[in-house]
Amino acid sequence: MLSGPKIRSGPRPRIVLAGGGHAHLHTLRRTAELTRRGFDVTLIDTSPYLYYSGMATGVVSGVYTPEEDRINVRRLVENGGSFVEGRVRKVRAEDRALVLEDGRHVPYDVVSFNLGSTTSPEAAADNDVLPVKPVENAAKLNRRLSTWDGNGPVKLLVVGGGAAGCEVAANALALLERRGKGGEVTLVERGGRLLGGSPERARRIIEAYLEGRGAHILTDAEVVSYDSGRARTADGGSLSYDLVVLAVGIEANGDAFGASGLPVGPCGGLWVDRALRSVADGRIFGGGDAISYRGMGLPKLGVFAIRQGPVLYHNLQAVLRGEPLRAYEPQKRFLYVLNLGDGTGLAVYGPLVWSGRLAWRLKDYIDRRFIAEND
Repeated sequence: MLSGPKIRSGPRPRIVLAGGGHAHLHTLRRTAELTRRGFDVTLIDTSPYLYYSGMATGVVSGVYTPEEDRINVRRLVENGGSFVEGRVRKVRAEDRALVLEDGRHVPYDVVSFNLGSTTSPEAAADNDVLPVKPVENAAKLNRRLSTWDGNGPVKLLVVGGGAAGCEVAANALALLERRGKGGEVTLVERGGRLLGGSPERARRIIEAYLEGRGAHILTDAEVVSYDSGRARTADGGSLSYDLVVLAVGIEANGDAFGASGLPVGPCGGLWVDRALRSVADGRIFGGGDAISYRGMGLPKLGVFAIRQGPVLYHNLQAVLRGEPLRAYEPQKRFLYVLNLGDGTGLAVYGPLVWSGRLAWRLKDYIDRRFIAEND
């Protein structure tokens, strides 16, 4: 257990959650319990909904509706707490207050950030370039592909050959096949293989699967700019597109940290210690994509944020009571399953890899149960 200084506060200590992300769900579900224990709980977010990343690519293909892929975090916190619609612009640690973009101040005694991640704002400025973050962009991609009425089949360019890029490409192919109007899907990866860091068997399976479905795969190719339907590559080449999905350049949504002088890691996330607290301020915590754990970036997978939830729930209370804090230890092995959009999946757990309908059914069961538990 880690020690934490007791923080003196008023008659009802104020716990503020900045962002209703995956790492905060454990605490949000227990808002009524926290209020009974004498805490005030406030959630700040720009939306009353959390769109679950695990089902997002299924929204692309139409396997799930956007409504099936969201959790009403406002309803969770208003079971005893309060919801503030807004975005945090700055932390005034000396006053224990968060400054919102519209100038409002939200006081806190302890605060936790779970603001998610974002992608390159330069590329996203092009209306035909759609980043995978925020997660609700999956519904936008589904609408763009479903209603495409341009000249000829749509040309979709997916930039980034990691798990997100591979899933987007597979689900886009599934949607285009169901529409019956065809389309070209090109997946570009700057590394030598897709699914970098995954077992060799997983890389072989996904490459063979996508190529077998008609996707074009370009490796060792880096896209550096987008302009009027032409994507320029680092070697001077170009690729034509009607729509781009950007699945690279994902970094912490941490503008508020820089503006507040809080230490951040290379990914822009709040630098936290083993207790998930800021190395600069014992009243500030964080989880999910918004943090740099001991100066390192963790895989941007929801399973890591979800495992951080119970640690944050305990530590937010413990620091106010002067009790020992718990340490978070990232799991060394974790299961992730790619939804391939056609009723099959690709599952990876450490060195183990399997694909097919059973993998998809397992993922669907896990994801639907997660939504139901938090609804």
